[in-house]
Amino acid sequence: MKVPLAYLATSLISSSSKDAAFNSWCSDCGIKCPTAEVRTTPKSVAGRGVFTTSPVSKDDVVISIPYYMALTQDNGATYLPRVADSLRKCRPMLDSPIRRFWNHIRRRKSVDESSDDKFWQAELTAYAIEALETNHPWSTWISQWKRDDPYQHLVDMSTWKFDVEPISKALSAFSKMAPDIPSYKVNAAIGIRLSEMHEYVARYQNKAPCSESMYATLTSRALGLSDTVTACLPMYDMINHSFEPNLALSFNDGNFDLVALRDIPEDSELFLSYMDVTNHEGEWDEDKAAWMLVQWGIPTSPRPTAISAPESKSNLQEDKESLLTS
Repeated sequence: MKVPLAYLATSLISSSSKDAAFNSWCSDCGIKCPTAEVRTTPKSVAGRGVFTTSPVSKDDVVISIPYYMALTQDNGATYLPRVADSLRKCRPMLDSPIRRFWNHIRRRKSVDESSDDKFWQAELTAYAIEALETNHPWSTWISQWKRDDPYQHLVDMSTWKFDVEPISKALSAFSKMAPDIPSYKVNAAIGIRLSEMHEYVARYQNKAPCSESMYATLTSRALGLSDTVTACLPMYDMINHSFEPNLALSFNDGNFDLVALRDIPEDSELFLSYMDVTNHEGEWDEDKAAWMLVQWGIPTSPRPTAISAPESKSNLQEDKESLLTS
């Protein structure tokens, strides 16, 4: 399935119009951010980011996102039941009928039936595509998703399945971005991602909403809320990365709150930390750096710069214990 036209059409809309539409949509949907807004500006490290509109004090809740706006498997199944039914049929049933019957008697679920975390990438992708095609309220947000890095370019070319040249070009581009990361480790990270992509297409194509491009983009915008729950959060996923973030995420009373870690002046860009690239000894970790490069297009070195950012999102959090766990 190709990416919906609503997703591609956003390239024809001016940056200022996109920003205004998204900020207005957040307000209409119950996302509270009275002192922050999305801006497309050269002042952003990625060209587009979230900025304060007035001074913020330490511990202030800068942005509050209600759970019902999160793109999760549960919310997707609730809002888009037709897709949920298609996705259930795509899940493997590896247990034999006798084993499933015995598990039912013992009131135990098959591991493969109960582990949502094994399918979140494909299922959230399907819900995102369906939201665009049906003009679901999520569509205003999802239509503005963007990823611009060598891995996304590789996936968008669609020739990697039968031609190694695009992979070589992506590896070369990554090497120029991050020359300190061994190319064989970057190649391994690319290989893992492409292997996942191959399995995804084989299982879901022509059975549920499916798009390689959307799958790659969504994967870079998602965050882990717990060991079993992964989500994409509107407004959160517009915030760029820094190794010195000024926001932290917590979950309180049904809302995802982004709290100021320090005083933040007006017109300052807001940042989250996607992941750490050091080991237990505090040294730069090549494996983590390679993964960060392929996952988000963020280059690092043994002496990483304070700020680096694409328009995408992380799977790691500063305070997992305070987040939703079920």
